[in-house]
Amino acid sequence: MSRNRIRSLMPHGSALRAALLAFSLAVLPSTAVCAASSSGKELPLQQLIDEAPPGGTLKLAEGIYRGPAVVAKPLRIEGAGGAQIVNESDQPAVELRADRSALAGLAIRDTGAKTTAAVLLSGADSTLEDLRIETVSSGIHLRDASRNKISRTTVSWTGPDVKMTEKGNGIDLYASHDNVIAGNTVTGMHDAIYIENSNGIRVEQNEVNESRYGVHFMYVNDSSIRGNTGARNITGAMVMAVKSVEVTGNTFVKQSENVNSQGLLLFDASDSVFTDNRLEGNRVGIYIEQAQKNVLERNRVTVNYVGLQLKESENNRFQGNDFQGNVIPAEATDSQNNDVKGNYWDSFQGVDLDGDGFSDMPYAINPFFQKMTKTTPPFQLFFQSPGMAFLEGMLTSSKQAWTTDRAPAMKPYAADAYRLPAGSETAGTLIISLLLLGSAVTTIFVTGVRKK
Repeated sequence: MSRNRIRSLMPHGSALRAALLAFSLAVLPSTAVCAASSSGKELPLQQLIDEAPPGGTLKLAEGIYRGPAVVAKPLRIEGAGGAQIVNESDQPAVELRADRSALAGLAIRDTGAKTTAAVLLSGADSTLEDLRIETVSSGIHLRDASRNKISRTTVSWTGPDVKMTEKGNGIDLYASHDNVIAGNTVTGMHDAIYIENSNGIRVEQNEVNESRYGVHFMYVNDSSIRGNTGARNITGAMVMAVKSVEVTGNTFVKQSENVNSQGLLLFDASDSVFTDNRLEGNRVGIYIEQAQKNVLERNRVTVNYVGLQLKESENNRFQGNDFQGNVIPAEATDSQNNDVKGNYWDSFQGVDLDGDGFSDMPYAINPFFQKMTKTTPPFQLFFQSPGMAFLEGMLTSSKQAWTTDRAPAMKPYAADAYRLPAGSETAGTLIISLLLLGSAVTTIFVTGVRKK
């Protein structure tokens, strides 16, 4: 056969390229498409997405890419170091509508005020990982999105210094089930992690700081909050209207700058487990209201103003918790049939005649001070005063209804038991008294002004 005949049987260059492209799309769906940004030039992200093959990977080189953009097909978008998406619109910087999509390794600077988030995910089986989101609205929204994972991502507020109510949430899920939120850091948002009407959610190993609620569950079932840390929020974790939720191994410290600050807040929670949490330096360590059939065990509640505050709650079990260094160990009102046993209270001097490690004398939580200051806040001035202590000791007519630890532990469970430094009892009481004095004076002043 002649050489010319052989050449005539071979496809031309353009036909060969088309055949190779078709083969790669059919056989190699993860073919990478690389995009390079010219120095100082912003590239339209949407155009690059439209040109990428379904199921492929769009790799963004270092540079600036302009949003907003919509991903309507399975696609993984990866950023090299220095790849940044900039969005000034009232739309999400990136919206993932397709299942099996991903964003990874990108910085997202979202400066447009909006009611939605910098990243909006409405698909399933997708991932958001290693993102750095700076926003003046919300960080990430999941809407009707299931079986996704958000990991190793930072979300922070970069807008003006506004009221917390004017900020959006860091990571926000609604009607989105079986999602995992792990290893993220959220700072300075309204709620750092907000979950509503969603089940099967795992919130693990996140750091949530300087927000209203660090982790906020509303109408959530069969979910967990594990191993998270939070500081300087109004409340570390708020679980409201939940059932079958596990909150374990979390650390919430220094939620104390607001009159409503708590380390852990349970409201209308039922059939849930709260174990091995550390609540330290908060205004209230654990606040429980209208909650029932929950288990609270092995929590370490230290150096809070109030260790445990219990209101209108029943049939809960408190066992094996450490309460140390709290100004007020516990307050309980209108709470019946709770199983309280074997907790350690450093303010209680028990008697262990049989040597089993538990006091033969019960510890009854006197609600007198809580009720008195609720109706007349200026009475906080008399906190720990001899007169208040005398009245507490005298008014015991309804003692049978008080929440009572029937066998307090004689020593703390934690190996590194907390101990107040020498002389700090007096200093701590003085500081608390001064704070209460300021609060009472403010209350008296405001009340007087209103009457005028």
